[in-house]
Amino acid sequence: MSVSLRELVEETEFKLRVLHAADDSALERAVVWAHSSDLVDPTPWLEAGQLLLTDGMQFAVPEAPEMAEAPGPGAAVDAPAAGSRSPVSRSPVSATATVRFQSLASEGVFDAYVARLRAADVAALGFATEVIHAEVPADLVSACRRHGLTLVEVTERTPFIGIIRYLADQRALEQRARLEWSLQAQRKLARAALRPGGLGAILVELERQLESWVALYDSTGLRVDAPTRIRVPESEAPEVERMVQSLLARGGRSGARLHGDGGDVTLQTVGQHGQLRGVLAVGGRAPLDLAGNDLVASAIGHASIALEQNRELDAARGHLRVGLLELLLASEMEVARRTAETVWGELPAAPVRVVQARGGEPGQALLDRLERLAGSGSEPLFFAAREQELIAIVPAGGGATLVEALADAGFSAGASAPGDWAELPRLLAEARKAAERSTPSRPSVRFEDLATTGMLGALEAADGRVTARRVLQPLLEHGEQGRLLLDTLAAWTEGNCAWDPVAKSLGIHRHTLRSRVTAAEQLLGIDLQTFAGRAEVWSAMRLLDEA
Repeated sequence: MSVSLRELVEETEFKLRVLHAADDSALERAVVWAHSSDLVDPTPWLEAGQLLLTDGMQFAVPEAPEMAEAPGPGAAVDAPAAGSRSPVSRSPVSATATVRFQSLASEGVFDAYVARLRAADVAALGFATEVIHAEVPADLVSACRRHGLTLVEVTERTPFIGIIRYLADQRALEQRARLEWSLQAQRKLARAALRPGGLGAILVELERQLESWVALYDSTGLRVDAPTRIRVPESEAPEVERMVQSLLARGGRSGARLHGDGGDVTLQTVGQHGQLRGVLAVGGRAPLDLAGNDLVASAIGHASIALEQNRELDAARGHLRVGLLELLLASEMEVARRTAETVWGELPAAPVRVVQARGGEPGQALLDRLERLAGSGSEPLFFAAREQELIAIVPAGGGATLVEALADAGFSAGASAPGDWAELPRLLAEARKAAERSTPSRPSVRFEDLATTGMLGALEAADGRVTARRVLQPLLEHGEQGRLLLDTLAAWTEGNCAWDPVAKSLGIHRHTLRSRVTAAEQLLGIDLQTFAGRAEVWSAMRLLDEA
């Protein structure tokens, strides 16, 4: 509803006449406000898009008064008509004026004046005639043409305040209409949130109200599928996705704006600090105004609730995944298979590999990405996160996308040798062994490759655990005391068999440490004062995961 210069000119009340239009679209430009000034340089008080009104007083000085014969005694003096101006008038066309004005401006003065207005991006200059100047100075018209400034003549002494009040009234009407639109849009958005598939309905309603494209990206930076109509412009999509990743990497609530050839894009994170659920992006031809930003904020609030509900559902699915993994490890295949097919689809067909992630507790962003991979159908995948560890099961020839997702999240992984579902406990143990050998520089290790990674790897691949168990059997059969001695030996060997530092780390006296090592030595029948004896015990504990 912004008033264009053409609408203002066509308002007959103001008696405006266009003397020069800067270009073909000059009259279509919105006039944000009108300001009156007779200063030679009014630009410090102007904003872009304003209409500057002036009567040209800055370009004129009063002429010397003419000496008139004084009226004789009793001569009649005409009184001014009611409502007319004082006989001391600024108008050179007034028959009763005794003060007249003459121009002091040269062509250069007009040129500099117009150049300043053009640099300030003034929408137009309105010059009043019949007040100081009988007509608009020709040099001013020429200067406006040279610099491309729209010039409008304000005729018949049109009050400047009338133009200013008109623009103020139109702005008030626009603000009222925008407020009414905002209230209606907020109600429609709230109703959309209550519909089935509320998240998609929210995005569709936001797109309809703003008449802009709308896209929601999840915590991994991937776009959430929604039945919106307007696509993200291909020219803008890469930069939008880059900014989404940047906002998610910060981890806190934040926003950003992008300006491009396709228009303006507003981005805002969804969720709380440290628990971001995604990023909402809205793009259109022009930046959002206050009402538009308020609507986006409301949409983020509704989307946060919808995503939180989805998160609770995801948590329930996560618990179900852990339960199915326990069933699979217990060889309850039929129950687990039927449940998995009902919720996610078929489990990977045998032979399979078990993959163990290494790198700490998996974050929600990684779990979201794995859910997407599992639901995409591109590669069969079952995973479960339990007790701060992430375990996945993939076909024997697959797992590439899984390893890539883990690496992107900072995790390495170990994979078992191929096997049948009935061998799942053994495959899980192999995956854990392989994961121990994975590093950031070697993010994926297969169990069958361990034989190429040194003597201990060869023993693991050859199932040296049988021999290791035989070596440690005296302690394994000695109950809690044996467990204590094993833990002590593990700490002692990992600490390079140093007495004082290891004792301190265990919170015991060094003599107590010596006594425990001696007791273990006697039970095992191995001389732990020699390198060979210590190496044998350390290797056995590594093979049995006792170190």
